[in-house]
Amino acid sequence: MFSKIQADRLLLEYDDERSGSFAPLRHVNEKAVVVLGLVGTKTPATPSRKELERRIREASQVLPKERLAISTQCGFSTSIVGNRISVADQEAKLRRVVETAGSVWG
Repeated sequence: MFSKIQADRLLLEYDDERSGSFAPLRHVNEKAVVVLGLVGTKTPATPSRKELERRIREASQVLPKERLAISTQCGFSTSIVGNRISVADQEAKLRRVVETAGSVWG
């Protein structure tokens, strides 16, 4: 499927075990940037910067780091009821994304 998509950017969810490995990324067209949604938005838990850096290193074994980016998994409210996650937890997750991006890409 990835080889047929002619997009400039793909936003993919990789925040849990169910997401699988980064191996399918080898099929992404050579011009696309892949935004790795590594930070879950459904629970208060925030991964460490070291954990996120490790996952980005794993993905960079498949695609060059220059073609990768990091984000949260998706929006913080995926239904009308929303998720049980505080504004402070949401802010912490976004700060962690920015912190990790700065560490990895400078």
